[in-house]
Amino acid sequence: MTVWDACLSYLCIFFQVSRAEKIKVSYQDENGQEKEVVAEGALSELLQHEIDHLDGILAIDRVSDVRTICTREEYEKRYAPKNV
Repeated sequence: MTVWDACLSYLCIFFQVSRAEKIKVSYQDENGQEKEVVAEGALSELLQHEIDHLDGILAIDRVSDVRTICTREEYEKRYAPKNV
């Protein structure tokens, strides 16, 4: 899936990235127990974004098309969903 992304690492830049629609993540909980979660849609995108941070990858490193890079103001004016 292609989604608009932004990051607290750089508050005023938005761009599109390609992410998997559905992922499976294995992890250990606070007690060291092995766990697994399947995530789809927005949760899938969020987990991929945050796991990238753990791997030293910023969302801008995943930009799908450099022509989509824009300021927050431009994103809100041109691309953000409008409240009806």
